Amino acid sequence: MITDKQYKGLSDIVYWLDPKHGSYSPDMKAGQKLVYKDSTYKILTIKNHTENGMQAMAVAPVDKNGKVDTTEIVIAYAGTNFADAKDRATDLQTVVLGDKMFEQSPAHPYTGSKIDGQVMTAQKFANEIKAKYPDAKISTTGHSLGEFLALTVSAENHWRNVGFNGPDPSNILSEKAKKWVEENPGMLTNYRNRADLIGNFGGDDISAAITVSMEMGTHLNPVDYHQLSNWTFDKEGKLKIPNNDYNQKAILQQAERYLMMEYTAKLSALLALRKKFQMSGRGISSNEQIYLDDSHALAIIETAVAEFKISTALVIKIYQDGMADAEKIWKETLQEARKCGDLLTESEILDELECVGCTEKRLVIEPCKDYQSKINKVKKMGDSFDRLAADIKNSIETLKQKDRDLALQLA
Repeated sequence: MITDKQYKGLSDIVYWLDPKHGSYSPDMKAGQKLVYKDSTYKILTIKNHTENGMQAMAVAPVDKNGKVDTTEIVIAYAGTNFADAKDRATDLQTVVLGDKMFEQSPAHPYTGSKIDGQVMTAQKFANEIKAKYPDAKISTTGHSLGEFLALTVSAENHWRNVGFNGPDPSNILSEKAKKWVEENPGMLTNYRNRADLIGNFGGDDISAAITVSMEMGTHLNPVDYHQLSNWTFDKEGKLKIPNNDYNQKAILQQAERYLMMEYTAKLSALLALRKKFQMSGRGISSNEQIYLDDSHALAIIETAVAEFKISTALVIKIYQDGMADAEKIWKETLQEARKCGDLLTESEILDELECVGCTEKRLVIEPCKDYQSKINKVKKMGDSFDRLAADIKNSIETLKQKDRDLALQLA
């Protein structure tokens, strides 16, 4: 699971990677605090595997009082440094060919020089963090090869991931990981530049990709489309996606990912609250159980409402586009008819079009009326969801007011 604080951390962390090739500065040390905008993080540990080139670090947020919150940890994996032969070899041997081992002497592959590859040491590093911080909610991030590693580690460990320009790791995932990915859509988010040939390698068998048109033109060096520095974020750490026709699907996918994040965060908070109620030693009272049940229902309803609004916004846009297209087709039809019948009056042209069933009523008015009716039905369904959520909220507030002990525990 991932929280708001972690999600923002993912976008902050990428700024500490070299924007050209995604590796870490050699000056970074464990215990060092990193500051980006209004956020501070502490490097818990850094791993630099010199034999195969794998680089990673684990960080945790620091609050305003200087306290490190190790219940929320992000593991970030560095991407391909094109100047590093080990990274280039990993791209070929693991990303392309699907070999988890690393051949140190590719020119002489039968010399017994294979060692653990970056995928294997990336998982070992994750195991170390998991063992040291067993109660932490861990997520991963990365860019390029780093995101390839991060996606793999998250899939194998059932963690959330948000990263950039990563090739698809399906060729090295275990069957168990593939099954988890299939059963938990939206847990992995791999933002890709539409024009990036490197990041789009391997397709998207794990359905993690959100493909974005970055509006960079078509005459750049292919590597330019792959750069980490192309991505920008707002002050809340949310990735900025250009609002163009191609990106409408990406914008919808991004919104759905945030909804899942919010929902899982609410469920985690409810589990923590249940544990708090049980600590009294008397079990959970009937009012406490009602509160938990109502809160759970509210989390589900609020998520459903938000998902419904996202979907309906897309549906409404489709209907509105259909209405605009109908108007456009009618105008173009009139223009062509006027060209062909330049000796006829406007009324005569309309009469001739009507003879073949081509009228404004049929092409524009009736379809638009139908579209508007469907839009109204969609909005009405949204209102019903809102009323249901409001009713549950009211019942929760009433319960808290009646049960003083419950209210004190929630304070």
